[in-house]
Amino acid sequence: MLPYDLLLDMPEASATPTREHHPAIDIWWWPHTSGQTDWVKIKSRLTREEQDRAAAFRFEKDSIGFMAGRYLQRSILSSYTGIAAEDLHIAVGEHGKPYLADKTALTFNLSNTEGLSILAISRDCTVVGIDAEIHSTLLEEETAQLICSASELATLSALQGAERQSLLLTYWTLKESFLKATGEGLIVDPNRLNVWLEHGTKTIHIEQNLSSDDTGWHHRLFRSPVGHLIAVSAQSERAALAFRQHRFPDQI
Repeated sequence: MLPYDLLLDMPEASATPTREHHPAIDIWWWPHTSGQTDWVKIKSRLTREEQDRAAAFRFEKDSIGFMAGRYLQRSILSSYTGIAAEDLHIAVGEHGKPYLADKTALTFNLSNTEGLSILAISRDCTVVGIDAEIHSTLLEEETAQLICSASELATLSALQGAERQSLLLTYWTLKESFLKATGEGLIVDPNRLNVWLEHGTKTIHIEQNLSSDDTGWHHRLFRSPVGHLIAVSAQSERAALAFRQHRFPDQI
C-alpha cells in the first residue's frame, strides 16, 4: 500500500510570509457541512457568474459544495495576495484550470467532494494539483481498466475486497491530482500514468510520457479527520517542500 500522513499531523499553515521562508505547500480545508453556515451570505460574496453557476445545479448539496469551494478559494487567495476577494481576477487556462491573472508566482488548486472543500496553494511551486475523495468510495471493477497501468493492474490482481478498493481509489486520487496540476485533466487517459513507490525512501512517483519536463515532482497522500483521502501533486525547483494545513472557519 502507498504511505499517507494524517492531515492534522501537519504543521499549521499561515498566509503571512515569515522572515525565514521555508518552501511549502499549504492545504486549507473546510468540512462545510459540520457548521452552521449562512449560505445566503456566502452566495452574496461570490461573483455574479459564480452565483449563476451555483443556482444552475439541480441538487442543493451540489450548489452548496460549489459555493463553498469558490468562497474558500477567494478567501484564501485574498489572504495570500492582499487583494480584496471581489477584486481577484481568476482566469482559466485552455483546459479549465484556474489561475491568478495578475499573480503568476502564486499557484493553487481546488477540490470539492461531498462535505469537503480543500485548496492547495504555494509560493514555491510551478504547478500544484489537489484531489479529495471520500475514503469509503467504491469504484466499479471495470473502472480499474480505465484508471490503471498494466503494472498497477498486476498489483491489484493480488489483492481482494477492501484492500483492493483502497489501493484503486488511491491510484485514482493521485492521478487526478497530477492531471489537475498539469492542467490536462480528463483529456488524458489515467492508465497512461503509472504510480510506483520507491521503497528505500517511501517516495511516491508517477511515471508519465505527457511531457519532457518530468523532474521536480512531489506527490503526497493524506487522510482527513472527516473521512477523506487527499492527494497533492506539485512541481517545484525546491528539493524539499513542507506540507502545512489549516482548517477554514465554518462559523460564517
